[in-house]
Amino acid sequence: PRSRSVAGSFNRATSSASSSTNPRKSPKHTITKTGGNPVCTEAKLFRLSANGKKASDSVSHLLCGMMMVLLLCVQGQESRAKAGPTGADAKVIAHWNVVPYQAFSRPMTIGVVAFHINGIDRVEFQVNGKPVGSANEMTLNKRTNTNEYWFTLDPKNFGPADPENPHLEVEATAYPKSAGVPRQLETILLKVKPEGEGQDTIVWVSASGNDSTGDGTKSNPFRQPSRALELLRKTEDDRGHPAFGTIYLTKGEYSWGSFGKEAPVKHESWITVSAAPDVARGDVIFSDDSGGPFITGLLKVTGVTIRNVFFAPGYSKASYLWLDNVDVIGPGRWSGESFYHASNWGKVFFTGVRISDSPNGATNLNIARDVKIVDIGSDAFSGSRLVINSEVNGIDRGQTEAHPDVYQIYCARKSFENYIVYGLIAQNAEAQGIFAAGCESLDNVAMVNILLVRPLGSEAPLFSQWHAPSNHLIFSGISMPNSSFLWRNNEVRNVLIEGSLFERMKTTFKGYGFAPDAIIYRDNHVMSLRGGGMPVDGSDNSEGNPDFADGNKGDFRPAPDSPLRGRVKAPFSNVDVYGNPRKVPSTIGAIE
Repeated sequence: PRSRSVAGSFNRATSSASSSTNPRKSPKHTITKTGGNPVCTEAKLFRLSANGKKASDSVSHLLCGMMMVLLLCVQGQESRAKAGPTGADAKVIAHWNVVPYQAFSRPMTIGVVAFHINGIDRVEFQVNGKPVGSANEMTLNKRTNTNEYWFTLDPKNFGPADPENPHLEVEATAYPKSAGVPRQLETILLKVKPEGEGQDTIVWVSASGNDSTGDGTKSNPFRQPSRALELLRKTEDDRGHPAFGTIYLTKGEYSWGSFGKEAPVKHESWITVSAAPDVARGDVIFSDDSGGPFITGLLKVTGVTIRNVFFAPGYSKASYLWLDNVDVIGPGRWSGESFYHASNWGKVFFTGVRISDSPNGATNLNIARDVKIVDIGSDAFSGSRLVINSEVNGIDRGQTEAHPDVYQIYCARKSFENYIVYGLIAQNAEAQGIFAAGCESLDNVAMVNILLVRPLGSEAPLFSQWHAPSNHLIFSGISMPNSSFLWRNNEVRNVLIEGSLFERMKTTFKGYGFAPDAIIYRDNHVMSLRGGGMPVDGSDNSEGNPDFADGNKGDFRPAPDSPLRGRVKAPFSNVDVYGNPRKVPSTIGAIE
């Protein structure tokens, strides 16, 4: 498996058409080195040619001189970010990369993804109120295939589990380097499986089973999972504590739902519906939702295929849903409705899920990790709080009135905060890339290691747009080789834009720019300044041909002599979007 996004570890010691042309066929490239100021891209009075020598241009000199005079005349009216923000009032951006309420009996690695404009100093962990370690560097958590801040939780360190209350309360606090506001994450509960009768209760279901004469054993299975849920509830009632139930399905087709019969009443334990061991997920299919919702508090479905099923919660706005290693197949990208409405659930988690032929993808999730979306008609990951190592290939609204986005945050005139997209590949996405709007405020957002590619040759006017007042935004390791990023709101502060590639990046407001000290703009490359640029000063930014391996064929890797290479002095991630190790200094954009 690929290891892509990075966020820390446990320290055991403590485009325009011309821009897409294949530059490898050009005899040389010309890059304009600027500080980020688009008013006069020749203000530095030099260019870097292919051999690295300065090349003068008398016309450019004359124009730049005139524009510099103009700039001095309007200096009092135009505000430009120069010194950069301090991050003193910027709160750490952080989420648990672990699904809560999991039950375990062996050591388990527990991770947090965290970012701050000044960097992360450490993440401290506590269990049942006692410190258990501090993570202060980035390493791979093999359980999640994510480099993150993590520690190992060993249940043996906490004594015998109480069958009636087997909870462990796990807490984490992420601290920024130098200035900034720490974040204490929401306490999560995990469960230690007690010995003896508290171990998993296994119930078997088969396409050849019988709900009337079966008893749920492997040799005499039930026909539908709804009947297995009834047995789990009885087992739980008899014991008086969670049954840790697992329902195994053998090869065949099944009906989704409980048919109105309640499942276990202990809402703090996952009921797992799974393909039986050694049965492929394509061989276990939920093909209809005639049974309505599964009436249970926490429902985990793993290792199966789900076709044309709508996921309704058993208890509105209270039930949790966790899809793991599941294929979801919809009715078509332009027909029917999305297969779930996250707003009806308490929380929703997708890990290792593949979604295809659906109007929408993995939207408004608490965690979307290793999710692959194929051929949808509208939004891919919009509103999801934590997106890690995920992909979408094929967004097309067709003749519908959908307004597709790869990733959208729409606040409905409310104030939202704390979103992370870390490791996202979007290809053939005829959609807006990153879109934020409708917010009273939208704070503490990190976008790291993102590749957004629209269909080659597309002329649809679709852009990424930021239209929200914001405090603390991080854009790092982003590649948008054939689409533009538009800033539609200048009420922002504590913004970092670094190590990123854009076809164009510009503002749409006129007459004034960003507030002083609002933005750090460094180590970026813009392919074209057509239509203007970012009204900020920065450092080591460039403009021109990025020299892709083969841009005409969609190969946006940097060529060996690309000016993108060796430019980013302190990347936020030590791998690129494909999981390749980053060098230091690293390459601008999502691909090392």
